[in-house]
Amino acid sequence: MFGIPSQEPVVIVEAKGCGKYSKQLYNLIGTNDDEGEMVVGPKDGSVQASIFDERKFNDNQLSSEQKIVFVGGPKFARDYLDALDSLATDKFDEYGIHMRIGGKHASVTVDGGATAKEDYWAFIEYAASKGRDFPDLLAELRVDAAPAGADSCAGKNGENRISVLFGGIARSAKGFVSDVGDKALIARRAAAIEDQKFQFAIWLFYLEKLRAFVES
Repeated sequence: MFGIPSQEPVVIVEAKGCGKYSKQLYNLIGTNDDEGEMVVGPKDGSVQASIFDERKFNDNQLSSEQKIVFVGGPKFARDYLDALDSLATDKFDEYGIHMRIGGKHASVTVDGGATAKEDYWAFIEYAASKGRDFPDLLAELRVDAAPAGADSCAGKNGENRISVLFGGIARSAKGFVSDVGDKALIARRAAAIEDQKFQFAIWLFYLEKLRAFVES
């Protein structure tokens, strides 16, 4: 009426501890970021979002026509998430990020806990390829390759078998200590790494998935 476009209502259901990310999605939806003919995410003004925490979701009976985005894994929505996992027509499972879209429901979550440094670096490289740059939280673990000839046998470097043997033991011990140190640093930064992944996952969902979800 009066030329005002209708808005698609979307309920964002946040798991405990995921309020930051549900608000991120809520704020992205409310941002006027289209540029001329280029639509960024859903068309500006086409979505009306509201946020439910787990308790509010559990206490309110929502219509089967209501479109819902689950952020994290709300415990009261376990049955919905299990059904979505098996029935989703659009799935994304890469770099510790998981998105599901099926019918009127969608979900966004990420792997928690420590991750292998190589997997983390693959994530930030992928995020950069999509236009989101994150600081490398494990930058100090990037080391140069071992010097050429470090494991040369006796005869090439004039070393005897004893020196080669003990040199190998020393290098093994150093490698073990280094590996333990790497894991300790990764564990200390696990929460920050998870935060980066969640921020990116929400942004990617908004940018590449939400428009098709609300228009379906």
